Amino acid sequence: MKRAEKQPHDSARFDLPPDEVRRIGYLAADAIASHRESLTSRPVFGKVGTAAGLFSGPAPEEGVPFEETLAFVREHILPFPMGNSHPRFYGFINATADPVGVAADGLAAAMNPNCWGGDHAAVHVEKQVIGWLASAVGFPLEAEGILVSGGSMANFTALAAARRAQTPGNVREDGLGGPDRPRLTVYASDQVHACVDKAVDLLGIGTAQLRKLPADEKFRIRLEDLESVVARDRAAGFTPAIVIGNAGTVNTGAVDPLDALADFCARERLWFHVDGAYGAMAVLSPRLAPLFSGMARADSIAADPHKWLYVPYEAGATLVREPGRLGNTFRRFPEYLASDAESPFPGPAWFAERGVELSRGFKALKVWMGWKTHGRRGYAASIENDVRLARFLSDAVDGRPEFERLADTVLSIVNFRYRPAGRSLPDADLDAVNRRIVNRLVGDGSFFLAPTVLKGRTALRVCIVNFRTREKDLLALLDEAARIGEEISSASAG
Repeated sequence: MKRAEKQPHDSARFDLPPDEVRRIGYLAADAIASHRESLTSRPVFGKVGTAAGLFSGPAPEEGVPFEETLAFVREHILPFPMGNSHPRFYGFINATADPVGVAADGLAAAMNPNCWGGDHAAVHVEKQVIGWLASAVGFPLEAEGILVSGGSMANFTALAAARRAQTPGNVREDGLGGPDRPRLTVYASDQVHACVDKAVDLLGIGTAQLRKLPADEKFRIRLEDLESVVARDRAAGFTPAIVIGNAGTVNTGAVDPLDALADFCARERLWFHVDGAYGAMAVLSPRLAPLFSGMARADSIAADPHKWLYVPYEAGATLVREPGRLGNTFRRFPEYLASDAESPFPGPAWFAERGVELSRGFKALKVWMGWKTHGRRGYAASIENDVRLARFLSDAVDGRPEFERLADTVLSIVNFRYRPAGRSLPDADLDAVNRRIVNRLVGDGSFFLAPTVLKGRTALRVCIVNFRTREKDLLALLDEAARIGEEISSASAG
């Protein structure tokens, strides 16, 4: 009898016994806990700088023990984070990760399913999560959706469905090019997220057909301007198709008049999409939900659980009111994925036909476990606290003569600038001073925030989606910003 050939590789490297899996899991869990424990003793933003050489060089030919690899991670990777788990991180809209979600990501990775479809648990969990999210924003039971990487892909997916729904004929086959094809137009305020520019570009609509209307003094879309521009476009032979309302802009947290936009879109037969990547989940709070009146009337909504549900990246969501719209847009099953009528594989949803991706990780578990653990009330209380802290900071800014607030505080974003008390500086000089304040705060590791520009003026922008932040952190921010601002402006004057 012929002897079996030796395996070409050592499978024991990969197929670890349960006790070894437990051992390395405990080591990794200890590293995670130590990382979180030591965050406040390190700079908020872990700039790598001159240590970047550690991440150069070829891929290794031979492996090393897990302990050695983990030791490198503990020494050279974990101490240099983006910073958004630190209580003094206020940049962009990067939330602090809930430890429940961190654990869920590990469990999801252990299962390692491909969530394009099938009658396995991960697909049922995602379907339930989509139902929870749709119910939260006021969509009907039959609404459908899909989890994606974040707000950019959530908006892209929704706008693709809108393009398919609003284009005469078969846009999937005929496209938008050619003299006899419609010229779709899309409308939003000039505060709309930049991902919308990318979407209208990649969907073939073209950025020249994206009408960004100047926002009002509260950074919301002006309905009268929208009505005028849509009428003008119709008269010029364009095909008005999509209106985008903001449920929390990235610059200021402003919420557009969603009810009025819904009325207008119904009257004009336009697709009403709401970008709620930042703000939509605030509807979980009965106190904050009235801010979003009209959002439930949208045709589609983008939401980001990795913002105000505090789950680790990545977890965005596209929600569409009318079932079938996503399938009409993305359905394209190749032969090797086809299932016959007697196949045991099909499950509750074919997520592959609701979006761009076929290979999809198990994003839903961290959302599901977080919601099961904290409940709606837990999320509502934490979101309300973020908003309360923003209003606390806003009031503190108003009470100090060396600061000037530049926008209303609607959700959890506060925009203000340093302005030396008793001295007058031109706006251009104030802009430069405030940019330098931000760079100093980030550079010395004390805080992380980002500047933005509002009506041509540089603002210090603080966004709080951080359950670790306290009032003392915000007061310390103002003290340090004032100290640096005085130092910079005095040196410039001298």
